[in-house]
Formats: sequence, structure tokens, C-alpha cells
Amino acid sequence: MYNHEETEMKALLIDVMENKVETVDVNGLEDYYKLIHCTTIDIVNREIKGKRYDIICDDEGTFSDDPLISAIDDLGRAMLVGNLIVCGEADEEGNLTALTDDDIKHIKENIQSMGTSRHPEGHCMICQMEY
Repeated sequence: MYNHEETEMKALLIDVMENKVETVDVNGLEDYYKLIHCTTIDIVNREIKGKRYDIICDDEGTFSDDPLISAIDDLGRAMLVGNLIVCGEADEEGNLTALTDDDIKHIKENIQSMGTSRHPEGHCMICQMEY
């Protein structure tokens, strides 16, 4: 479904380990592994408050001893865990696309610092995510 052409694109990194959100330029699998801190990725398509994005995540993140929740739905249920790279939806050839400045603004407006029972200190989390 997805091609992994080696072309640089603007994306948004939600780094729950460092509790920061930043715009990054990514260029293929090596960058994904490095930024997410994993060896197996998955690419999922999710809606964030009315707009769809492709999200690169750790395919085995839920198997960790203490996964950090990185995205929740409107009822507070966990949707994704670990670091995330959010990019535009894939084009007709299956290539991931860059985010626009408006996309980045929209995503950032839906990120909050949220605590959980295991991590009450809180960290950045995408809110209002849907399938």
C-alpha cells in the first residue's frame, strides 16, 4: 500500500519520550526508525479532529513494559503509543506526502499535555483522534 521513496518531506514528530513536538524533515525508513526509536514501523491512517493524516508509529509499541500513550480519542481511550511521525495522506502512488503549515497548525492545536495513572506528570499527546 505504501511506497517508501527516499524523498525528504516535512512531518511532525510527537516525541513522548522527550515530551516535545517538533517539525522534522524525514527521508525514509532510517529516519523513521531513528526518530521513533524502534526497529519495526507501521503506518496507520487516522483522523485528527476532522482531517485525515498518515501516522508512522512503532508496530510493537504496545508490547513494551511501560508504553507511553501518544494519542487518545475524544473519550480519553488510548489510540497509539510511543513516538509518532505525522505526515500527509499518501498520494495515488502510495508515497507519503509532506504536511503543509496549516496541517502542522491543525495538529498542534489538538496536542495537549496529559497525565495518565502510570505517568501523572503528563506528556504531549494528540487528542481528538478517530479511526
